[in-house]
Amino acid sequence: MAALLPASAGVAASAQDATLTPPDATGQFHSAALGEVRAFTVRLPAGYARAPRQRYPVVYVLDGPPLDAHTAQGAATLAATGQAPGLIVVGIPNMQRGARARDFLPPFLSFTRRDGSPFTGGADRFLRFLRDELVPRIERDYRAARPRLLVGHSLGAIFVSYSVGAAPAVFDARFAHSPAIWRDEDAVAADLTRSLTAGHGRGTFFYLSVGEKEGGGLGEGYAKLHAVLRTRAAGAGLRWRAEVTPGAVHETNVRLATPSALRAAFATRPPGA
Repeated sequence: MAALLPASAGVAASAQDATLTPPDATGQFHSAALGEVRAFTVRLPAGYARAPRQRYPVVYVLDGPPLDAHTAQGAATLAATGQAPGLIVVGIPNMQRGARARDFLPPFLSFTRRDGSPFTGGADRFLRFLRDELVPRIERDYRAARPRLLVGHSLGAIFVSYSVGAAPAVFDARFAHSPAIWRDEDAVAADLTRSLTAGHGRGTFFYLSVGEKEGGGLGEGYAKLHAVLRTRAAGAGLRWRAEVTPGAVHETNVRLATPSALRAAFATRPPGA
């Protein structure tokens, strides 16, 4: 299955990134699931230190930094106005040099690299890293509570979609921004269809977005997943929303879509619940 990825599939820095605040904590540990050392960042909500009995939902953000900072910025704005609870935001830096595709692409996606070597996605291993190693560590060290949210952009959005069927109970809400599935859109859409047909994701929330000014391939991928949600989500008991983000390009869609995604995710869940 062909899936050669353009350079634009990565996460580019923007001028906005220079104004983002640094994380409250950073850490790293050796992952048995991945066989390598992986880092993470933690951003705490306002008032965390002043409320020692309060527990907070946690957002796990792929490609963080910088996307964890954008997510935390949007979360803080909504929390300050009572539109969402305070959130702990955990960023998971990607490894680049091919490891990003390895982590985010499901094992049913295979292709030949430009150097002629074979590639098969390793998202099953990355999911074990999240479920069995990172999430328990965060919940041990911080005052974390459900719901858990997962945010992915571009290739990361493919992982978010894959997680619906592969680990439906791990996350309560999933945000798939700018899904870069144009070369494998049928396979990714078929996987989500199977997951929802099997009833996976029941009682959870799925947010899908694409920037108004993103390229045609990303728009087509968005349309494929939107069609699956429109026809299968209700039967699966999945709450969802799909939106085109006004004025957004690929590099700005997470920042601009996050407020709407969080408002939708917590629309039926009062702050602090």
